[in-house]
Amino acid sequence: MEPNEPINTKFYQLGNGGSLIFEHDLNAVSDFLGRPHPEFHGVQLDDTPGGELQWVITADLRGKMEPPTSERILFSFRESNWLDGLARGLQEALARLCGQNVVRILASRYAHLGEAIKLLNNDRKSLRQQRAKKDATIHRLRARIASLEATVKAQEDQIRQLEDDDGGIDIQGGDAFLSDDNDFEEDENTEEEDYEFLEAGPDDYVPIDVEDEE
Repeated sequence: MEPNEPINTKFYQLGNGGSLIFEHDLNAVSDFLGRPHPEFHGVQLDDTPGGELQWVITADLRGKMEPPTSERILFSFRESNWLDGLARGLQEALARLCGQNVVRILASRYAHLGEAIKLLNNDRKSLRQQRAKKDATIHRLRARIASLEATVKAQEDQIRQLEDDDGGIDIQGGDAFLSDDNDFEEDENTEEEDYEFLEAGPDDYVPIDVEDEE
């Protein structure tokens, strides 16, 4: 699979009787403003350094073509899964649509959405901060793990190099009982009497009298 090649795709259009959160209000306001039904596109990608799959969600709120015309609202963001991304997109789309048409909204039966949008914006800001904090923590932990792995590998390489330089284990080190020729070399303090015990001499014996048999 080529880099950035979509793994999966999704499409969702309002106006088909769905009941997702914010869907009814967004669809009702769009109808009130004479705009086409909002559309949401999702593309799942595997392009993050950590190898985590993410969805790129694109919201498309086309503007009104007949006078008075309205501008198109188009935005994208990333989310960990399609359903969470769709819910977030619906909320964001409703907030942007009300913000773009705040005068008409406040003068209509949808005025209550103005206050609700303010609360939603505050919640959304809090969620973004939490997400940013979580991402920063994950990034810091990954960097720490990578550093520890590099340290362990360096220590293993150092130990392996030391073993190669020593050429094996010294079996005469420490309290080994093995000896070599060096153990029998004379030193300058050795005296001749030290070897007297090696000289041959008469055997010591005790005479035994043996009586002749009669």
